[in-house]
Amino acid sequence: MKLSDPRQVYVQILKQLSGKILTWEQAHNILEKKFNSNTKRPMTLLLVDELDLLCTKRQDVIYNLLDWPTKASARLVVITIANTMDLPERVLMGRITSRLGLTRVTFQPYNYKQLHEIVLTRLKNTDILKNDIIQLIARIR
Repeated sequence: MKLSDPRQVYVQILKQLSGKILTWEQAHNILEKKFNSNTKRPMTLLLVDELDLLCTKRQDVIYNLLDWPTKASARLVVITIANTMDLPERVLMGRITSRLGLTRVTFQPYNYKQLHEIVLTRLKNTDILKNDIIQLIARIR
């Protein structure tokens, strides 16, 4: 999803956890309290796709997302996905990379056949594009 501002991620996380929709400041404060309190609660798994889009000059949003799991009482696991392979080394500040886990999984880009199959699957039961055009699209990277 495209966020208008990286801080809107707090709103989306709170919405998924509680159904509440608040301002980003309110959502951030509630999440801070939640992950810093000793209240018994189930483990939470937060999957953050497109981490690159949350990068700002201050990098406070990424810092918070990766700092919360370091709290003993947080009961939070964060998995991040980025399209930039060297994001930690090239973009992120040291205070953030110190919070990253050591496990990095690199996936190879899709090849022509995989892209062709993905497009065909998404367009099945439609006749929007002819097969020749889909093949051409799949070959362009």
